Parts: sequence; C-alpha cells; structure tokens
Amino acid sequence: MLPIKNHLRLVGSVLSIATNKTHIICIDNFYNISTFFLENKVIDKTLNLSKTAEPLHHFSKAVAVSNRDSKLGVGFAKTPKAIILSATPEIAPIASLDWQKLEVSKVTFSKEDNFVSTGGEDGRVLLYSADNYSFLIGLPPFPDYIASIVFSDADSLLFASCFNGKAVVFDVEKNRTLLDIECESIIEDALFFDNDTKLFCVTKNGYTIVYDLLSKEKISEFQIQGAWLTICQKLPNPNFAVVGGKNKSMYIMNLYANKIIDSITMENLGLTAMFLDSSILYVGHSDGAIDIIDLDSYKEEMLECLSNDDLIGAIKLIREQNIFLQTLEEYITKIETLWKTKLQEAIDLLAVDKINEAQAVVEPFMKDPKKKEEFDYYWQQKASVASFLDAIEANNLQEAYMLVDKYPYLKETIAFSQIDSKWDKSFEAAKRLLAQNAQINLPKAQELLNPFANVKCKKEAVMMLLRNTSKFLQAEEEYKAKRFEEYFKLCDRFPFLQETLIYKSALLIGDQIMQRINALENQGEYQKAHDVCKLLASMIPFKIVANDKLKSLKLKLEFIQAYSENKLSELFAMAESNYELRSLKECRKIYDDFKAKEKMAFSFASKGKGKEVLDTLKEYLYIECWRDKIASILKLAYLSEFMLNAPGKAGAIEGVSWKETFQYYIERYSKDEEIKKIAEEMGLIDVLNSIPFEGNREGYLSAIVADSLLSIDDKPLVQHETSEGKNEK
Repeated sequence: MLPIKNHLRLVGSVLSIATNKTHIICIDNFYNISTFFLENKVIDKTLNLSKTAEPLHHFSKAVAVSNRDSKLGVGFAKTPKAIILSATPEIAPIASLDWQKLEVSKVTFSKEDNFVSTGGEDGRVLLYSADNYSFLIGLPPFPDYIASIVFSDADSLLFASCFNGKAVVFDVEKNRTLLDIECESIIEDALFFDNDTKLFCVTKNGYTIVYDLLSKEKISEFQIQGAWLTICQKLPNPNFAVVGGKNKSMYIMNLYANKIIDSITMENLGLTAMFLDSSILYVGHSDGAIDIIDLDSYKEEMLECLSNDDLIGAIKLIREQNIFLQTLEEYITKIETLWKTKLQEAIDLLAVDKINEAQAVVEPFMKDPKKKEEFDYYWQQKASVASFLDAIEANNLQEAYMLVDKYPYLKETIAFSQIDSKWDKSFEAAKRLLAQNAQINLPKAQELLNPFANVKCKKEAVMMLLRNTSKFLQAEEEYKAKRFEEYFKLCDRFPFLQETLIYKSALLIGDQIMQRINALENQGEYQKAHDVCKLLASMIPFKIVANDKLKSLKLKLEFIQAYSENKLSELFAMAESNYELRSLKECRKIYDDFKAKEKMAFSFASKGKGKEVLDTLKEYLYIECWRDKIASILKLAYLSEFMLNAPGKAGAIEGVSWKETFQYYIERYSKDEEIKKIAEEMGLIDVLNSIPFEGNREGYLSAIVADSLLSIDDKPLVQHETSEGKNEK
C-alpha cells in the first residue's frame, strides 16, 4: 500500500519539486512556476516565464528547484542561457548563467545549495557559486551533451554523465577527476551513499549500478527488465532508495545489496521528479500529477507490533497501509534478531513433517531473498534433519555428531544447541570431580563423559581430560587469575582445552576488551585504546585483529602529533592516503580551515586579485592535494583581471601585451572555452586566434605561480613571493 497523503497537479510535466518552511515549489515543462502553501496544499502563486519559448521535453532536466533556499534554475529550449530566480516571497529573477555555448540540458543545485551547476549540448559541465552565481570552474569537456549532474551529500563530489555513456565523479574540493566511467547505456541519474564512498546509478536500459569510490571499481549491477529508469532518491533510512522511470512502476532498492525489495504500481505515468523533506516524499509525474507520500504513516502502530514481536501484524501493516515501513531500522533489526530462533523452530518442524506450521513460522521473513533461500535449503534437507533428531532421541550421540560433521547446517537446529549444552555441562562436571580427587572420582567422570567417548569431535577432549587433568586445572587457574596471555598460550599448545566452556567464556572476554577499545577510540582516548589493544594483541585468538587495530590507532596518534606541530603538508598527505583518518576532529578541522580560506580566496578571485588569492592560500600552495584547486581559483582571478583591464575599460592598466598575456594563460590552462569566451567579450578573439598552440589543461603544474598574468611593457612575469623570495621567469 502506498501511503499517499495528498495530490497536487500542474499544467505540464513536473520537472522539479522542493520545499521550504512554508511552501512547496514546483516547475513544469511549460515554464510554469507554482508555489503551494505547505500547511494546506492550497496554491499561492503561479508565473509563466515564457509563452513563446518552445516547451521543454516532458522528461527534461533543464530546470531545478534548490534544496534549501527557495531558488530556481531554468534553462530554455534552443538557448545556451539559464536564469536563476527566487521563489519566495515573490517569484523574481536574480541572475543569468551564460557560460554555456549550446542549449542547456541540465541544471542542478548542490545538496547544501553551495553551488549551482549546468550542463549543455556542448558537452560542458560548469560550476557556479550560489552566493553570487559567478562562474567557478568547468569540468574537462565530455564528448556528447550532458545527461545528468548530481552532487554528493557534503557538496564535495559531483557526478556527471553524457549521452554516449561516459561519466565521471569529480572532486569539487580538489578540482580533479576522481573516477572515469564508461557505461553501455546513458546514466540518467545517480546518488552517493555510505558517507559518499559509493555511487548508485540508474540507466536508460534498466540497470542499477554501484561503484566503490575508494577502490574505483564497479562492484555490482542489476537489471530491471523492460524499464527505462530516469530518477532515484534516497530514503530516510539511507541504506534504501526509490527508483523510477518512464512507466508506472516505482521500486524500493537496497543500495548495499543493489536489489529490489519491493515495487509499487503508481496511478500516473512516468516519474519525472522526486524530493524528500524529512519523512515526506514528493513524486512528480510526466502528466502533471504530484503524489505527496507520508513515509511515516502507521509508524507508531508498527513500533508497537515490533515491541511485542508481532511480525505478522508488522507484515500486515506493510502490505495494507505503508509499504515503506519495511525500510525502518527498527523493523530490520527485529527481523535479524528473531530470524535464527525462528529458523531453528521451522527446521525442527520440517523434520517431523509439520510443513504448514514451519511455513507459518518463517512467513514474516520470506520477503528477504537470502532468508527465503536459507529456509528452502533446509526444506530440501529435511530428511537429514529427521535422521539427526531420531539419533538424538535414541541417545545415539555418535551418529548425531557424525551427521553434524556431514551436514554443518544441523548446527542451526535447537536440538544441536541442546546436545552441545549437555556436552559442556558434562565436561565441566567431570573436570570438577577430577579436580577434587582424580583417583576417587575417575569412574564418575568417565560415566559422565561416556556418551561422548565415541564421538569423533569430542573423543580427543574426553581422553585428554582423563589423562591430562592437570592441564585443564592449570588453564582454569590462569583463567581465574586473569592471566589471559598465558591462558591462550596454553590453549594453543593443547588444542583440547579449546573444547571447554571456560575457553568460550575467555573468547567472550576478548570480545569485551575489543568493545572497550572501540569505546575508548570513539571517545577520542586513542592512547588508552592503544594500551588496551596491546593486551588484546597478546591473546593468540585476537592477535591479527588487534594488530590491525594497533596500526590504525598508531596512525591516529601520529596524525594528532603532527596536528599539534601544525605540519600541514604531512597532515594532508596522511589524510588523503588513509580514509579512516577523516573521522578525527583534527582531520575535519584542517579541511574546514582550508574551506574557510578557499571561500575568502574565491572572493578575491572574482575581483581579479591574484596576489590576495595567493596570500590567503600561502600555507597550502605546495601541498599536493590542493594544487589543482588553487590553480582553478587562480584561473578565475586571471580571467577576472583580464575583464577588468579590457581595452577601453575605465581604470584599465595601459601597456598590456594581450598576445603575450594570453600565451601565459594558455601555457597554464590551454586555449579552453573560458578564455575564448573572455577574449570574445573583450573584443580580442583575433588576438587569441593568432596564437598557434593549444597549450595544456594542466600546464600550471610546471609553470611559475604568478600574482598576475598581465604582460605590461613586455616585462617578464614575477613569481609570487614565498619564503625564498621572488623568482623571475
């Protein structure tokens, strides 16, 4: 059941939806902007931007509503320009985005509304500041016109694709390409998940694809037969997303498994827009309909069912009231918690041919394909389960354990847990008797252990206890004295000691120590966690995992030490090569500090002040991970400076050799579309065209860093002043 709370309708196809505190803001393919009151869903304002412009395609992506601050970006058919408008309190134009050369095919705002990006039929993806809508950077050009642009949750990454299947993930923070993708079909939409370390894509030919951005590999793909997928949206539980396309179906996907967990047939055609506001999902259609879906509908009733372990009631709510309740973390946790117990019950019922009862026990779990597969496996093996239960009933433990060796899945049965518990109790009781007086109590111990004497997996432990009681007593003494290092060494030398209940308890203590280490690490007590971890590393069963944790803690301690000494170059090098460091507050601080300086630098760059840019970022100039980003900010400063000093402009510097100046630029950034646009606006396109070489997009890596590229009276460029002084070219 789809929990639709309200319906709205636009004139044309719904191309974008978003909300603010008071309104729902929408735009359709006829350029109609509509705002509705959020409280009562009554229309407030409408405005048609153009009655003469050709309508956009009903699945166009050339318009967007911002996620937070009530802005709209609108591209018009057959034109290279897009405009930015405010939606409230009045619908009014703010700025024009005019760096695209051909028709705009995509407009999008970043998740935090820090940026707006456009893509066009010229294959260019351009990034603008949302503060003043000034141009920031352009991505390396694509071979076809742009199909999609998506930002990560933190606005740090950008995904873009074009219509020949090529796509990239671009690191906005560092101004460099993180991942190149070649896909057989057009990637129509995408989203980032798992702390922006994974990318989920939907394609024209019905594939959903997941990429790992750390390993830079495709890790899974899944095809929805017959679907043309166009859009995806994360749900409040970020492990799940909804996916839609040009038909009436909407699919709920598990992002990590990359599988459909359910599907819904909508009343209206074609999903064209989606927006999530807390627990309210807005879904727009190509026929103008908007569904407002309450994802928390019947949530309280669901939580009550779960508190009572009433899975039948929970399933009924999902089927009859709200299909999205199955994505609640509480429901998923309850299903996982109860599954093993219920599976054991079902296996035992299958063994005595109570098939209907077994099916009833597992029915609430059968929506999970893995659990259904697991139950089906036991169904097929029910004859061996029956034989196992018969052997236990006849007290033929030798036969029962032989069956367990042959069919390991029998360990999942309640019966196995009961006989293994009997073994533990018998062994501990025999050990106590031998400890009191081995000579007198030997017959009693033998009697207790006799049912297991011929069981292959227990036989050695039985014989070793009867012959080596002193070893068991020594192990128990080490355990009680909490000398766990010595205890585990003894168990390693005499493996029969590992069959005891004490050994199982010792393993639990090791797990508790690991949890203590994790808690200390979470509290930022890295040195204490490191010290405790040394203890765990001395315990043989935990040596490998503890040593791995020690390496991680040592790395964090080294990072914190470098932070205290303000070794920025070393800090960024460590952070870039060790993703785990990103969780440290010190690591977040160095990135936040750079972002603050970067914002100041962009302000200077927009005014053509290259020296001030470099002075602001002087600490970062020679840090590898920021070279591309700083070069992009300088590029903006140089372009702005060119415009400020265009021939004939008031206040322009005289004596500028523009050919020489453009050559300096081309050496650093190539003869790109940005310099072509600037030269044309300055009336100097002929000067630019007279320069015979194309340059290199990354030429800045080897060229000197200069405050300005203006060549005045043929004087050479001056390198930005550093601690070593000035160097001339």
